Amino acid sequence: MADTTPIYLEEFLALHPADLADRLQRMEAKEARHILQELPVKNASAALTELEDEILADLLEEFPQTKLVPLLNAMYAEEAADVLGELEETARARLLRKMGAKEAAAAKTLLKYPEDSAGGIMNDRFITLRSHQTVGEGHKRIRQKHREQKRSDINYLFVTDKEKKLVGVVSIRDLIFSDDEVKISDIMDREVKYVNVTDDQEEVVRRFEHYHFLGLPVLDEEGRMAGIIAGDDVLSIAIEEQTEDMQKMVGLDGEERTLTPWTQSFKRRLPWLFVNLLTACMAGAVVGVFQGTIKEFVVLAVFLPIIASQGGNAGMQTVTVIIRDMALGELSPGDGRKALFKELLLGLLIGSIIGLVVGLASYLIAPKFGISSEMGAILGLVVGAAMVLNLLAAALFGVLIPFALKFFRLDPALGSSILITTVTDVAGFFFLLSLAKWILTGSPQA
Repeated sequence: MADTTPIYLEEFLALHPADLADRLQRMEAKEARHILQELPVKNASAALTELEDEILADLLEEFPQTKLVPLLNAMYAEEAADVLGELEETARARLLRKMGAKEAAAAKTLLKYPEDSAGGIMNDRFITLRSHQTVGEGHKRIRQKHREQKRSDINYLFVTDKEKKLVGVVSIRDLIFSDDEVKISDIMDREVKYVNVTDDQEEVVRRFEHYHFLGLPVLDEEGRMAGIIAGDDVLSIAIEEQTEDMQKMVGLDGEERTLTPWTQSFKRRLPWLFVNLLTACMAGAVVGVFQGTIKEFVVLAVFLPIIASQGGNAGMQTVTVIIRDMALGELSPGDGRKALFKELLLGLLIGSIIGLVVGLASYLIAPKFGISSEMGAILGLVVGAAMVLNLLAAALFGVLIPFALKFFRLDPALGSSILITTVTDVAGFFFLLSLAKWILTGSPQA
């Protein structure tokens, strides 16, 4: 590859870090690596923090450590920790030794927490005050610390005691509109909402959603301030969690993106497609058992996919609602019976309406298959009943599958769509064909 010219670099220097990252992750890793090395430290470090994790890991594989260390030193601690977290332990330790002492220590503190915990997503940029201080001293404190802060981080000032334990919080608004002589203790809120360093990031998202905070303090095991989580970080996490749940429902691992290398996508998708193949064979086996019934009443083949697809769609509606409420903490174990009753009621009502429609349709088309009007009426009854039963099955298993996965400490979103469609396919085929065999073939006019 030709050397990057100054003119070529001008394009990248003018880009926002997020846009620069988009450009880089569409390049070959070698070219993107070269560009990053040529860019000023400020631009390159900002772009690194915006890259997708898998792209970042790929770029870092052959990135010269002498070039990477200045970039890490220029980042905020949580950003450096995220980058270092993509490296193998030996490479990470080597870089930490070469980083500045202050920067390395801050990154190490964050790296000791799981990446999907409150400790793993917090930052260490917060301003503390003591309750005996005045508003004027609070203003002075902000001016002293503002160079270390992102402006978006300064929404709250946290009040701690002599042991650094959190005792209150002051909003920046209250601080601005209070007289300089007023004590912090007079304007602080003593009912402070917080999360612990070990709390899962999903719990963090729930807290933000419930209380609508701009920031949330994170406490260590001793109740001391360890960091804060900013609202804009939580937005990214919420999007990530929703993406993961959506992907897991169709058998992906939650980390795949459009630009994920095809080899990784191949390894992630193939196992679940084999699972789907197995379940499809189960549905096929049900059809095979009743092939005689289908041969006698060919019209049944028209309604097999209709009943199966309606059951699958209804089941997915139920699963989606249940998983969403579980993820947001809006559904407790004690609510399971209420949810089950509601979904069964919906399954019965919706199934009855749709069953009536498809039953009527089967009655109307029966003559085209050489079936008498009397037998057509019986056929309509069979098809309608099968639809009702399959939608009841969809409702039942749409509730049971997420709760079962959670009981076994698995992610309720993991493969739920594959499981529910399997159930409704097999159940739909069985209900229609067994009822047909029992009622139609047993009829004197069959």
